[in-house]
Amino acid sequence: MFNNAGINKVFLVGHVGKTPRLHTQADGLNFFSFPLATNEFIKKNNQSVEHVEWHQVKIPVPMLSETAPDLNKGHLIYLEGKIKTKCYTDELGIKRYKSEVLCVNFRVLSSIPAEVQVASEGELM
Repeated sequence: MFNNAGINKVFLVGHVGKTPRLHTQADGLNFFSFPLATNEFIKKNNQSVEHVEWHQVKIPVPMLSETAPDLNKGHLIYLEGKIKTKCYTDELGIKRYKSEVLCVNFRVLSSIPAEVQVASEGELM
């Protein structure tokens, strides 16, 4: 059925951590990039503890421009995409990896809620 093919599919619901910034790749493609915070509550020592996970998201310019040109920090969004990992060597010669979520579909679920604020340094307040 799948011919030994894998599946690379991500579904996320979370808050935009920073206003999306425009970037141009080396191949000339333009995209918007921003961190997305997802949170879950886990049991730890019989107490419910909130765990926040940060995802770096890339959305092609045409997709964001048509559907949500005013996407801002704090918006709650639903996102479908795939994971892409890049490998690079830093200035010290150490091999590093960076994972990103490449968006193929998304929807704004709500505007910025008053009780949830996202700090610019990647922490929920």
